[in-house]
Amino acid sequence: MVKAIIMDMDGTLLDANNTILPETKQKLLDLQKQGVRLILASGRSYTRLLPYAKELQMDQYGGMLIEVDGIAWYDFQNNERHVLRRMTPEEIRSIMQHLMNLDCESMACFDDGLYDYIPASLMELKKKLRKEQKLPADFPWTAGPWGWLADLRDGYPNITYIDDAMQIKKNINKLQIMQEEEALKKIYAELKHEYGNCFEIFRTCPRQLEVLPKGYNKGKTLQYLMKLNGWNKDEVLAFGDGENDVSMFEVVTNSFAMKNARKFIQEQAANITPATNNENGIAKALEQYMRQAR
Repeated sequence: MVKAIIMDMDGTLLDANNTILPETKQKLLDLQKQGVRLILASGRSYTRLLPYAKELQMDQYGGMLIEVDGIAWYDFQNNERHVLRRMTPEEIRSIMQHLMNLDCESMACFDDGLYDYIPASLMELKKKLRKEQKLPADFPWTAGPWGWLADLRDGYPNITYIDDAMQIKKNINKLQIMQEEEALKKIYAELKHEYGNCFEIFRTCPRQLEVLPKGYNKGKTLQYLMKLNGWNKDEVLAFGDGENDVSMFEVVTNSFAMKNARKFIQEQAANITPATNNENGIAKALEQYMRQAR
């Protein structure tokens, strides 16, 4: 019996347009009506997850959120948010200053905003893109996982552009590092070598890294929620497509890597979805799983 389904967001539940496809949405609504609990697990903060949770009616069916790759979780049954860990400005100062010496965009994210460092080379590129795309003057300079200009104000309305790590004054949930894929591989290797003993460092998608407090990840928080709710490892299905989802695969029996995930991620999962996130991969995998379980 399936008691809960946990899903990553970008590249998993959401399609390329950041939407939940109708077939997948209907399948998840139907399962909730049968008593299955939904959990959204993402690098996104609460404010950026809430609209999708409400679209899936998780507030009516007692769903949960695992935020910022596991440093916080939200319980819709009791309308309570539980923050497990944040990093102080002093903790991240060294790694943030190190990143500022590399050719990458680095963001220090808090609940409703972020500090953003953009090197001169990338700012020139952004200026060119802004002109080509005819974006309005108030469009933010921030990058997203899929492009050099992305409007993150829906979740991070308070954006401060910095050129020194000493300008960071708030406690931080995570760091995000943006660069093109090949260059990011080298940055990832360097950070793992220099700071791997101090932080959790993940490749969340081909052109984005995330840095979290050591010992915190989606899987650890999922394991806590499973114990809290009395769910066994064979009663929870987990879906994901990124390196930060592998920790979820490790604590459940029935894990699913998306068909669009990298081969390395697929090798960590018990199953691969029969379709991508743009083709209702979760819905099709659930249909297949339910047929086999009958």
